[in-house]
Amino acid sequence: MNQNTLALTPENEELNRKLDKLALEFLDLFTRHKEMVEDEYVILNALYLEKLGRFQLELLQKKTEAARLKMKMQLIQAALNRDEQPDLQAIEHAIQQKFQNYYAEIEAQAAALDNAKEVLSHLVSEEDTLKLKELFRVLCKRLHPDLHPDQTENEKELFIKVKSAYDLQKIAELQHILLYLDEYKKKKILPISGDEKRKRIEHLESNIKSLTGKIAQLQQTFPFNVKELIVDEQYIAQKQEELRSDIEKFDQERVRYATRIDIMINE
Repeated sequence: MNQNTLALTPENEELNRKLDKLALEFLDLFTRHKEMVEDEYVILNALYLEKLGRFQLELLQKKTEAARLKMKMQLIQAALNRDEQPDLQAIEHAIQQKFQNYYAEIEAQAAALDNAKEVLSHLVSEEDTLKLKELFRVLCKRLHPDLHPDQTENEKELFIKVKSAYDLQKIAELQHILLYLDEYKKKKILPISGDEKRKRIEHLESNIKSLTGKIAQLQQTFPFNVKELIVDEQYIAQKQEELRSDIEKFDQERVRYATRIDIMINE
């Protein structure tokens, strides 16, 4: 049976339809997963921190300071109970050692806030974002190894460059790669056997199942599980008020402990 006859068989046409359908489904899931992990996560996290992060950082600072003063008060009281003069320098050293992890967390949250501001100040326009996504999708369709298992080393290297250019939001470089592909000397298209098509179908079905599971799992985790709430002004206002209330409570504790320590030291 020659290749033309093979191409016209119902079985082969059905394999072609299924392969094309799975290729498009895989492409949708692959680009969606990459977008969630490398783009949407960063932006959603930055938006959350921009709206609530500064309150959370202030709350952590107040809680840590209140806890620090409480410990200082307890150590001073313990010394007084032993009829000893409190060694304030030794007490401060002990507190510093105890609270190292808290101070590190405060620094990490402050750095995260700075990073969020940086991210939000360098967002590309909606028009450029759509252009980036479309270019990436087109190039993935032509270069992704799961869609082209017989690709050349040159094509493999091109796909690595495509991913790098997309991550760095280099539209011009993606356009250049696309032009290069358009002008690239076309390979002689060799016939693919029915068995090879079935293997590719099985491979794509496995990858589609894996990507579907990964996307579903991501949607249940932060910040994707609060995606709708981040843009809910009423929710954000309520959370800010709750955080302000907690900040005030720990600030009052901090003042109370500081006053008590002053009395204990100067009695």
